[in-house]
Amino acid sequence: MDASLTSRLLTELLPADVAASVRRHMLHPSSPLQTVARAATARAQGLAAALAPHVAPLADWAAGVVADNQGLAGLAVLLAVVAAVVVVMNWLRRLVMWWTRVVFRLTLWALVAVLVAWVWQRGVMESVRDAVVVGGKVAGYLAVVRDVWVAEYNRYEGQQNMGYRTGGRGRSSGR
Repeated sequence: MDASLTSRLLTELLPADVAASVRRHMLHPSSPLQTVARAATARAQGLAAALAPHVAPLADWAAGVVADNQGLAGLAVLLAVVAAVVVVMNWLRRLVMWWTRVVFRLTLWALVAVLVAWVWQRGVMESVRDAVVVGGKVAGYLAVVRDVWVAEYNRYEGQQNMGYRTGGRGRSSGR
């Protein structure tokens, strides 16, 4: 970025005193950051110049191979794209799993905190009594759900057995 654009962005995005501090301590040519950046750039350019005679023949050979075998080059590009997609999808899967674990852990610890606050507020004996009452209501609800499920299961089995006995509505009656 040129200096005028950098200066304009600094003054528009940052408060005036912070922008002046950034200009003085980070963007000034004699600042330590600029000195390190210049030294790193010089080292990278020197390394590139030293490696160029060794890498250039290899790059020329690779370009020749690609030009001679364009079908294989297309296949290699396709495989590289597929590999890149697989890697990115794996990153996304891991990211989703990490956030899911974070959310579930936060939920667990929030529930633990709510439980501790509830016991602290109500007292141990009142909390145990409330927990027993809630547990009894949940067990009663689950018993009703079980009874409904068993009744529907028995009704379905009765319908299936009735169809097999008459021979008209079974699964294999049309074969």
